[in-house]
Amino acid sequence: MTTNQIIDQTLSQRMESLEARIAELQNASVNARRWKTLAVTAGVALIALAGVAATQSSQTADVIRARRFEVVDQNDKIVLLAGIGQNGGQIDVWSNGGTNVLRFGANNDGGDLAIWNNAGSGVASVYASSQGGRIEALMPDGSGSAVLHAETGGPGLAVIDGQGHPRIVAAMAGTSTGINIRNAAGEELAAMGAVDGEGGIMRVAKNDGTLAAQMVAFPSGGSIGCANRNGSRSAVLESAQNDTGGVMKLFGQDGNEALSAVAQSESGARFSLFGSQQQAVTVLEAGMNGMGMISFLQGTTRVAGLGASTNGGLLNLAKTDGKAVIVAGAASDADGGAISVRSGSGSQLVRVGVDRIGAGEVAVYDGPGTRKRVLSAIASAP
Repeated sequence: MTTNQIIDQTLSQRMESLEARIAELQNASVNARRWKTLAVTAGVALIALAGVAATQSSQTADVIRARRFEVVDQNDKIVLLAGIGQNGGQIDVWSNGGTNVLRFGANNDGGDLAIWNNAGSGVASVYASSQGGRIEALMPDGSGSAVLHAETGGPGLAVIDGQGHPRIVAAMAGTSTGINIRNAAGEELAAMGAVDGEGGIMRVAKNDGTLAAQMVAFPSGGSIGCANRNGSRSAVLESAQNDTGGVMKLFGQDGNEALSAVAQSESGARFSLFGSQQQAVTVLEAGMNGMGMISFLQGTTRVAGLGASTNGGLLNLAKTDGKAVIVAGAASDADGGAISVRSGSGSQLVRVGVDRIGAGEVAVYDGPGTRKRVLSAIASAP
């Protein structure tokens, strides 16, 4: 093989090797472009997914933290503000006119809600106090307010005038409930209450607070009382403490009992008139079997009596020890009247009456009442 043949062969081999290398490079370039395209596409997809995720996260955020949150209207005026107040969180609301009409926040004892009208006057509030809770409604002109509270001691309601004086007060304490009405000076003019297991009570007073009338319920019934000018009792109408019936009493200006009327279950009614010593001086009563009697007393002793007996009318006059000295009435042993005069020991000394045949008769007895002398008019024959 000549030198030229060797050179030609070598060149041919080199050309084939070069063509193979070029082919490899071309294939690598195509693959590179494919990977580059795929990488760009993947990057765009990732960016899109990240954008979607970011959009969804902003719409459904779990927590938003700020020291102040404002809501403004179309004129950039604040209509709602959430921020930090003196005692904690606070929310304020403004009307379209720019008036702060509502505030909700915290006070030293708990929650606090205040409401104003469009004129800026406070009209209502609800807040926690150190003893419970209170609700207040206020007149815009400051002429009065109403307070509902549930605090230590029991719930209650108060209507207050413009000077801060309670005019109507209703409260509950334990088993007792009550309501009273007061004047501007704080004097009670009317009251009504109740105690579980006992009953109700009502009071009415004059403008100076002096009691004028009262109604009370007892376990045995009820009582109505009136007072005189100085506040002492003047009249009482009530159920008796026992089963005897109703009781009525009248009192003098000094508060002492002057008259009483009592219904007695077994014998009708009993009226009593009292003297200055608070002792009955006259008693009118219905006795047994429908008989009536009026008695005049000295202390507790009956010294005179006028009544009805089974035979008719009867008059008794007695000494201060209660022993009868004169008895007059319908005779039990004859058809007519009889008068008996007795000694201090009760022995009959003189009897004036009608004998068995209808004639007048006068009998005189000795001291012991065992012997007598009789003066009688014998009736003539018809």
